[in-house]
Amino acid sequence: MVKVEFFTAEPPCAGCVELLRLADELAEKYGDRVEIIKHVGPCKEFDEYGLTVVPAVVFEGGRIMLMGVCPDMETLIASLKEMGV
Repeated sequence: MVKVEFFTAEPPCAGCVELLRLADELAEKYGDRVEIIKHVGPCKEFDEYGLTVVPAVVFEGGRIMLMGVCPDMETLIASLKEMGV
C-alpha cells in the first residue's frame, strides 16, 4: 500500500477543491492499494515535508512531491506507477 497525502488551504482555493476531488477519485480507483490522507489547513506534516505552497501532494514519505499546482489525474497515476502501484 502506498500512502498519498493531499494538502490544501482552508478555505480551499479552486485548485485545492479539484485536488480533493482527485483524491476521492484515486481512492475509488485504487481501493486498498493506496492510503489517501487529506490535510485541509495548517498541519505539522506540511512543515515536516518542507512544503511551501498548496495545493500539494506527497507520495510515501516524501519520495515524490508535487507543489503549487493541482496535478491532473494522469500525473497522479504516473506517480503511483513509479511507486509500484
